[in-house]
Amino acid sequence: MQSAVSTDVAPVLLGVKGWDWPTWDAGFYPADMPPEWRLTYFNTQFPCVFLPETHWRGVAAEDILQWREDTHAHFLFLLEGHAGTAPPQALHDRALCLPARDECIVWFDARSDLRTLTTHLRQPSAQARFLISEDGDLVQLERVRMLLQLLGAAAPD
Repeated sequence: MQSAVSTDVAPVLLGVKGWDWPTWDAGFYPADMPPEWRLTYFNTQFPCVFLPETHWRGVAAEDILQWREDTHAHFLFLLEGHAGTAPPQALHDRALCLPARDECIVWFDARSDLRTLTTHLRQPSAQARFLISEDGDLVQLERVRMLLQLLGAAAPD
C-alpha cells in the first residue's frame, strides 16, 4: 500500500503577518483573554510571525524584551527589513530581518489556491521557507496547516 505522505518537500514554518487580528477575537483567542497575553497564546499555535517594519521599528526595547519573554525559545520573528538590517538586540538570536518579498517567504490569503501552493512548495529550495498568511483567515490557515502535514512539510515542534 502506498503512503499518501510525500517526502519531497522541505520543512516549512507556518506563520501569520502579525498576531492581533480583530476577526480572531471570537474564534482564535479565548474570549476572556487579555490582549497582552495574545502573543503567548499565538506562539503555541504557530512557530513564527511576520512583522512589517512599521510594526516593530520604534517599539520600545522593554516591549521587545517582553516579546522574547512571551515566546518559547524556538519561536521566530520575521522582521521586515532591508538586507543587512540587524534585529533588535533583545531578539538577536530569535529574529530574521528580510524583505517582505524575499524568495524564502510564500504568502497566501483566503483566496489562495492550495494546488498552486502545493506546486510552489514542491520546488527545490536550499533556503529555509516560510508560509505566511497575509490576512489571518482562520479557515484558510487550517487548510494550509493540513496541507503541510499531508505533504510532510510541517516543521517539527
